[in-house]
Amino acid sequence: MRGVRFTPGGAFAACALLAAMLGGCALQSHSSPPPPAAPQPQSVRSAGAKIFDKWCSDCHHPASGPGSMALQRKYQGRLPAVLEQRTDLLPAYVQVVVRNGVSFMPSFRKTEISDADLALVAAYLARSQ
Repeated sequence: MRGVRFTPGGAFAACALLAAMLGGCALQSHSSPPPPAAPQPQSVRSAGAKIFDKWCSDCHHPASGPGSMALQRKYQGRLPAVLEQRTDLLPAYVQVVVRNGVSFMPSFRKTEISDADLALVAAYLARSQ
């Protein structure tokens, strides 16, 4: 690209800035709920649910799972701790958190959860309730 220089620290700073902006988008959703998502075909919901069950449900499905308990402590009841009960999750935010991890949640590589599967999980979690 003409006029654009990439430096080793600059790439990290750009990624950090993107993560901060996406995290801010999730925080903004507390003040006003996002518009309802368009209804998803049953096949997308069931495919996303299947992938969620395989990779995420041990920590995030039961209220007693470590991921749900961490979110309960973080949100202190302002938002549901169980991800499938949330209505404020944006697909892009879900994808960033899954790929990069957050707090004690590990990141998941593309060799574990493909981009296509991650898109299905993100759409599943971002559905309107």
